[in-house]
Amino acid sequence: MKKNIPNAERLGARIRRDWIRNRSLYIMVIPVLLFYILFHYKPMYGTIMAFMDYSPRLGFAGSEWVGFDNFIRFFRSPYCWQVIRNTLILSVYGIVICFPAPIILALLINEVKSQGYKKVVQTVTYLPHFISLVVVTGIIKDFTMSTGLITDIVVFFWWRETIFNPES
Repeated sequence: MKKNIPNAERLGARIRRDWIRNRSLYIMVIPVLLFYILFHYKPMYGTIMAFMDYSPRLGFAGSEWVGFDNFIRFFRSPYCWQVIRNTLILSVYGIVICFPAPIILALLINEVKSQGYKKVVQTVTYLPHFISLVVVTGIIKDFTMSTGLITDIVVFFWWRETIFNPES
C-alpha cells in the first residue's frame, strides 16, 4: 500500500510541473473553453423546457415537470405531420436552392468583365448581410417613391411620372 503513495506524489508533482511549464498554453485555451461553455453547453439547459409546463414567471425551478406529455400532445395534434412535412420541405429547399445559389452567383460575378459593375453587384448582394433587411426595404421604398432618386432617373430618361407612383 505504501508503494502507491509515492506514485501519487509523483503524479501530483508531474501535473504541477506540467501546469507551470505550459502555463501560456493553458491560458490560451481559456477563451475557447468559455466560448464552448457559453454558446454550446449553456443553451442545452433550455431544452429542459420541452419536458416542463414552463412558465416564465415561475422559471425553471418553479415550473411543473411533465415528462413526455408535451411530445405526446404534439404527435397527437392534427397539425403534427403538416408541420413535419413543412420542416422537411424547407430543409430540402435550403440544401437544393440556397446552398448552390451563392456559389453560382460568385461564378457569374467572376465572369463579368467590367470591374465597376462587378463591385456594384458585390456591394448590392452583400448589403443585406451588413444592414438590416428593414433598413434596406426602407431605402428601396424611399428611392422608388414619387420623389425618389430612382423615379427621378426614370422620369429623366423616359419622361413618365406614373411608373412607380401607385397614387397616379
